[in-house]
Amino acid sequence: MRQISDIREQASDIGVFFPLSYETDSLDMPGELHGHAISGRNVLMMQPGHDADASGAPTAATIARYQAAVQERQYSIVLLEPAAIAENARKHENDLVLSEQTQQAFAKLIEAIRQAAQEVFGTEPLVTALLDHAGHHALYPVSMEHSPSLPTDARILMDDELTAMVVTCGHAAKAAEQAGADGIALNAADRSLFGESLAAFHRDGKFGGDFDDRTRFIRDCYTAMKMMTTDKLFYTLRLTLSDGVPQPDGWGMAFEDSAAPDLYEPGLLLKIMQALYGVELVFCAIGIPQINWMLAAEPESDLIRLSRLCTCIAMLDSDLQQNVQLVVPELPSEDIPFANLASGMIAGEFASFGGFLG
Repeated sequence: MRQISDIREQASDIGVFFPLSYETDSLDMPGELHGHAISGRNVLMMQPGHDADASGAPTAATIARYQAAVQERQYSIVLLEPAAIAENARKHENDLVLSEQTQQAFAKLIEAIRQAAQEVFGTEPLVTALLDHAGHHALYPVSMEHSPSLPTDARILMDDELTAMVVTCGHAAKAAEQAGADGIALNAADRSLFGESLAAFHRDGKFGGDFDDRTRFIRDCYTAMKMMTTDKLFYTLRLTLSDGVPQPDGWGMAFEDSAAPDLYEPGLLLKIMQALYGVELVFCAIGIPQINWMLAAEPESDLIRLSRLCTCIAMLDSDLQQNVQLVVPELPSEDIPFANLASGMIAGEFASFGGFLG
């Protein structure tokens, strides 16, 4: 209690939004998602373990890691770690790949997750697969454009190559469903290729430039995924709300104030995704790993960093928040009790779930 009081007083003194709750009861509220009853508001967001085999299939080590994670807390949803849509799209050689070749291994992983949770808590979480392409960090580096704010010498993909990736996403989604996943998401965060496409202001052709073209790649991927799966699979999205890169190279950033987030485009994209693809669950993210906000020389405090995340989520308009359930993600911090922060966001109706790192 004393720690929470001190943090709330500090947030008040510097004038930042920080809905830290004394209680965590909000995380225990039952609910519903895509017709599935959920026992509470705890979400497990698994991080890469780099323990896949050469083909990208989960191994015994992968299964053991997930079993241990789901038995630590009763989770209503498990978001699998990012799985590349192709072997050369991985960031590391031992990262997961979701394909027809690895489908059976993923089925074993998903079944093990459910069994482990059932043994301890008597409930089974909804399992969501997260499709990814590491972009200019991939084993075969590629990019949407060459941005002066985030320089890279990775080869720029042609429009026909991106169209081929759209089809690949459809096949990966089909493999996820046949492996037993309840939901599927694209990783449009961390400047993955999907996330990078949203800020491709300087790209020529049909996948860059204005809002419609910059969001086309993601929309086309979801169209392909829906065409190749059944109605039993629900669709979600992991989305960076604001990446901290100054305009004209950033996503979710204001043109008038280079340091300020602007949630108009992210909010508009989420409304489109909800209307066209039935997306009702969004795993929120902010910034880009391995760089500080706005490329600052000094790292921000955990309080400022988490306040920025909460503020961006709260900036999404109330109509969207009533139709889409948002997951506030845990950011590593030794000083901030995340369960209390997530509970405060849920109690304030700014978010619906707390996403715990695993």
